[in-house]
Amino acid sequence: QQPIDKMMTMMASSSCSSSFFFVLLLIAAATTTTTTLLPTSSLTAAQSINNLTAALDLVSDACAIDVAAKERNFDNVKNIFERQGGLKQTASAFPADSAAATAGAVARAIDGHGPTYMKPTLCSSMPYRSEMIRKGVSGILLNLATDLLASEGDDVDTDVIAMLLGSAAVGGEPKSCTPVAKMDRRASEFGASEQHIGHGRDHINEQLAAMREAVRNNDAASASNARNALLEELNIAPVQGALKYAALIDPSAGSITYGELDKERAEAIAYIYPVMNQIGKCQAALGSARVIEEALSCSPENVMPVGVNEEDIVTTSRSVTDDGIYSRVLNAIEKAYSCLAVMSGDAAEFKEHVGIYRGERAGLTPEGFQD
Repeated sequence: QQPIDKMMTMMASSSCSSSFFFVLLLIAAATTTTTTLLPTSSLTAAQSINNLTAALDLVSDACAIDVAAKERNFDNVKNIFERQGGLKQTASAFPADSAAATAGAVARAIDGHGPTYMKPTLCSSMPYRSEMIRKGVSGILLNLATDLLASEGDDVDTDVIAMLLGSAAVGGEPKSCTPVAKMDRRASEFGASEQHIGHGRDHINEQLAAMREAVRNNDAASASNARNALLEELNIAPVQGALKYAALIDPSAGSITYGELDKERAEAIAYIYPVMNQIGKCQAALGSARVIEEALSCSPENVMPVGVNEEDIVTTSRSVTDDGIYSRVLNAIEKAYSCLAVMSGDAAEFKEHVGIYRGERAGLTPEGFQD
């Protein structure tokens, strides 16, 4: 409870704008920033999490859901997820192609259904549901933060962004349910050089501080650059997560249990879900979103049969094509690198920042997964 007490003390000392003043700031932002603004629905929704208390409540919900989903207490998960003013309601007010879409995937997993692009009865096992929910709520926090960064421009409350991402400078390490915790884990597993890893609490806070300083100096260009650099950084961990778990379920990784297969398949799609809209709209990657969905989907040939144990070994092929799951996911995502590189548009640089997964299992060495 001690970290929460510290958060509440910090929030008590924070000042909040009135609704009228907040709207005026948003109108002003539309004329002072070069960042592309999101639809009016997103601007309106932003007012529901325009202070630290609201942001902390959402993070607390995500962490409680993470624990309940790990225990497979889906009734408890549903109650927390659907509470008034909670994650589902807040995300649903944002554009349907970002936070709301991720929240929709989580809601389907809670109810025992797979993603909308496959039959509802597939991808409905306990391991799949649990991990789709756990990684999905972190994805919702990520989407809420990135939507606010893009929609509010120079007037975004950087303390709210830090809270949603898990980089708020309050006691202890970032909570495991937050995007920053996921970034730290994934960055440590990929072979990028230290200067290109660029994730974690300190780096996120440096970018937010740069935004605040630029706004204080009325430097709209620098504020926009810092914001876009942060948005680009936030796109890296979703890609790393998808690549890691696609590698783990690739046929070349060897035998796998039904439980591991469904768990890791859910983690792969849940990680990439928050950026699937960007991939889907990327002109350089037309069709890539569908390729990723199909590669990571459940099929009648490899879905966990009723009555089997999670520890039983999958005996059927995990890939329906010769090129393998990892290769299909990697090639599809790489086509979108120029779009995910929000700041630079440099696909080669973004690829370097992502790095290569350093797997510990047989067959998961960098040489085994060179593209």
